[in-house]
Amino acid sequence: MKKTLLIIFCIFLPIFLLLFSYKIVLGISNLTENQQETINFLENKQELNLNYTTNEISHLEDVKKVISFIDYLFYLSLIIITLITTHYKRNKKQLQKLIKYGGITTLVSIGLILLFSLFAFNSTFTIFHKIFFPQGNWLFPTNSLIIQTFPIDFFIGISVKMFILTIILGSIFISLSYYLKNVYRKRS
Repeated sequence: MKKTLLIIFCIFLPIFLLLFSYKIVLGISNLTENQQETINFLENKQELNLNYTTNEISHLEDVKKVISFIDYLFYLSLIIITLITTHYKRNKKQLQKLIKYGGITTLVSIGLILLFSLFAFNSTFTIFHKIFFPQGNWLFPTNSLIIQTFPIDFFIGISVKMFILTIILGSIFISLSYYLKNVYRKRS
């Protein structure tokens, strides 16, 4: 049972930390007026008043579904991590182990994704879009409003910040595990 919960924790912690980083980075980013309006539309906060084409709106409707899935996955991850952590709140050794291996798994998985993205961002971007938008409505001319609103530099900048923040958070988990190990050792 301990091993199973550890594996589940190590699967969901990197997901949670990456999605948490996404929410933080997007929330503090300086967005243009068009970007903010589009993000608000994607988050169901306002209607879309920009002059997007029918294909662009179709793509944005699909993006809205992906964002809804991301929100679901974020909260599911939070619940699972919370439940496992709560389950071990009295078992300090296992809790320290969860935090340590969860942090290590986060660094390794995010590091691998980051390396792949650094060397092949366009390929990673394409693979992402083929997975989440298999109907192919994500390719637009460079002069389209959606590309002008969200150029590739926007996605690169957001991605790099997300990965850096996730790596920092994973490192904090590892550091916290060593701190807890020392605290528990002194109390024994």
